[in-house]
Amino acid sequence: MEVRRVKRKVLMLGDGAVGKTSLIHKYVMDKFDDKYITTIGTKITKKVLELEHGEDRVDLTLMIWDILGQKGYTSIQTTSYKGGEGALMICDLTRKETLAGLEEYWIPEVQKVKADIPFIFVGNKADLVDQRQITNEDMEALASKYNTTYFLSSAKTGENVESMFIALGESVIAAEHTSTGGTAVAQREITDLVGVTDRIINDFCDSFGDRETAMAMIRQQFSRAGVDVKGPVKANLLVAVENLAEVEKGFKDDFKVKTELAKRKRLIEEFG
Repeated sequence: MEVRRVKRKVLMLGDGAVGKTSLIHKYVMDKFDDKYITTIGTKITKKVLELEHGEDRVDLTLMIWDILGQKGYTSIQTTSYKGGEGALMICDLTRKETLAGLEEYWIPEVQKVKADIPFIFVGNKADLVDQRQITNEDMEALASKYNTTYFLSSAKTGENVESMFIALGESVIAAEHTSTGGTAVAQREITDLVGVTDRIINDFCDSFGDRETAMAMIRQQFSRAGVDVKGPVKANLLVAVENLAEVEKGFKDDFKVKTELAKRKRLIEEFG
């Protein structure tokens, strides 16, 4: 049997607090943490799957991108979608609006970047039976509409966590020769401090080059400054951009650092 070794980027998409990060922790490290931690920007985790594909075995390395779940961060989200080969569309079974969010926001946004990306629906927090607002019939109807499948999962108990990643891996391998790509996406107009924060994160990552390292720096400096991406405020953002300027002194000349800092402060002042 021939062994193929491939690496593919997959996306975890859905509203904030649906459990994307917890599902990854359970799958990769077999750990569950019920503390809610907002993902700032993106986090990337690696997991290797062994799959049978026809007569071959595929050693598939999944690069799992945990995408910021707050709506409105379209620049950093759009940039993170690029190169994605598959996605898990995740809702919280105890919050009906998170299912609507998949169809109203996450699916159209990712399809602007890659029109035919394969995806699977996941209804998470299946262990909270008494709190369910989304039924099996709701999940079945949406999956049928998009000609895909769905899983009911629990990051706490591990229900279907491995199964859904295996199914995603199989979908990615099956679709790898049929991709048609998407269309270019223009930079979005800024209208509020969420848009400002989105632009700051994206521009910092672009200027740094290595997005994964840059995102780690963003998380560190935003945390130090007390920035809440769910509702950023002017004072904390001003501290955060000062922190980022200190970081940039290590890889940019002084003039460029001061220019970028001034530009970020103007944006914050304009919309704050």
